[in-house]
Amino acid sequence: MAIAHPFFLWLYLLPTCPVLANSVYNAAVRQAYESTIRLRIPEGRRLIQQELNSNPANAAALLIANQQDFYTWAIQQNPEVYAGILARQENRLKQLSSLKENSVWVGFALAEVRLHIALSKLLQGNKLGAAWDLRQAYLQYSANSRRYPDFLPNRKTLGALQVLIGSVPDSYRVLLNIIGMQGSIDSGMANIQAAATKENPFHEEAQLLQALLQHLVNPEADALASESVLKLNQRFPDNLLYTFAAMHVLKKTRQSELALQVYRRRPHQAGYLAFPYLHHMAADLYLYKGDFTNSVKLNQLFLAQHKGDHYLKAANYKLYLANWLGGKQQQAQKHLSQIAQLGLTEREEDGYAARFAREEQSPNRYLMLARLQYDGGYYEEALQTMAQMPLKSNTPPAELAEYHYRKARIYHGVHNLTQAKLYYEQAIEASRNTTLYFAPYAALQLGYIYQEEQKPLTARQWFTQAMGYKGHTYKNSIDGKAKLALQALDK
Repeated sequence: MAIAHPFFLWLYLLPTCPVLANSVYNAAVRQAYESTIRLRIPEGRRLIQQELNSNPANAAALLIANQQDFYTWAIQQNPEVYAGILARQENRLKQLSSLKENSVWVGFALAEVRLHIALSKLLQGNKLGAAWDLRQAYLQYSANSRRYPDFLPNRKTLGALQVLIGSVPDSYRVLLNIIGMQGSIDSGMANIQAAATKENPFHEEAQLLQALLQHLVNPEADALASESVLKLNQRFPDNLLYTFAAMHVLKKTRQSELALQVYRRRPHQAGYLAFPYLHHMAADLYLYKGDFTNSVKLNQLFLAQHKGDHYLKAANYKLYLANWLGGKQQQAQKHLSQIAQLGLTEREEDGYAARFAREEQSPNRYLMLARLQYDGGYYEEALQTMAQMPLKSNTPPAELAEYHYRKARIYHGVHNLTQAKLYYEQAIEASRNTTLYFAPYAALQLGYIYQEEQKPLTARQWFTQAMGYKGHTYKNSIDGKAKLALQALDK
């Protein structure tokens, strides 16, 4: 199961209202939070420091200060600031642990800060350290839930973890259960639903989280998820977080024109945290549209501003495609060679770029262009491109399999399910005795179609078949999606 950007992980950490004692969510903390959640980090730091100067034991204020550090790291991933940010987070954890106050805010802040630390380590590549802190955070959320069952913010974050743990492949979930982290999609979504619908100071963030998780675990909820994040973006146009979330969901649901509108009206005046990844996302959107000039421009801007080691391979791969499709072969080859030289492969799109560069095979122009057009939701243009592709007796088997798969996806996108089924089955047949990912993806999509047609037995057969393919590139992702679909059929 893939997540487009790790920044989404911290959406499960949003703060909440206190109850008593020194830890109080007062007007000063609220104002600092509102600046922070809009990603106006310098303003938020100034405001929260004023509160901490007068009340250094306020757990609510310590949490907001910690979020500011974590957002900066998660968004920009600048390795030069990692050590300092992690040290400040651990110092706040110690400070919270030493508080004598026994209140819901202290317990909640302990869990949130511990989760910030876990995710910080994970983004840095320290998986073992992250696992330990994640377990500690989960146990703290669980204890908070038993002690304060009506505290909606804790239910929101605990619910998110329950959904995420419940949606991972069985091979990973067994280990999580052993160490005391049990997930349930139904229980998790119920917790999030409560925080999203019942009045509390931060129910908009719970609504955002609900939409993102619906999109993650239920493909049939894509329209609802898109509508929800777009409404939030329109209601709060000065919120850069909502801009990012809306772009992400709209891009993933192939609504490129809407996603580009969100990008163009994003808040980017002075005072906001620099968010280079937005340019990388927009570069993809322009690539789908066939605007190769703007795609190149924005990925170059991303590379100029981004300080981290992730997405460098992906950006150079997209620069290769934009230049190659735009007829600039020399520039294309330059970026193709840089894929192997720059960045890491931990993110899925970086790993894909690295594999592409290693294979050293020039792609089929028709298939690549149609794929990009489909990804952007430009279905009619994609069909026209596919119609121009000549099929010959010596067409390579991999290209023939992809031809059938791409046509199936396009027909699926325009809801011509009869043609989609036909081409998915042809893609499976053409991929026989290979490790191409077209067959398992086609089986997964056939499962979705029959699920939508309320034919659960046939859907189950296809989902099970999708999980049975071995050795392909997207094994974990496809197996995770098929498992979630089978769980839905069992309800």
